[in-house]
Amino acid sequence: MNFPLLLDTGRNLALLFGATDKLEGRFNRITIVIDKSGKIIQIDKDVKPETQGSDLVNFIKSQQTN
Repeated sequence: MNFPLLLDTGRNLALLFGATDKLEGRFNRITIVIDKSGKIIQIDKDVKPETQGSDLVNFIKSQQTN
């Protein structure tokens, strides 16, 4: 991969972005895309694991043409 991934081992971001409301237990899968300047350009709370990779690639490609 040519981009960094952020792991939320302390669940801080999951709580902040609404992926969970608990410190323990299950949480929802979400994808947050942050541009090079640090601006959040997409929050996807309806992640489908079977298409997440291609969905993300398509979104990033669409941003490169803008």
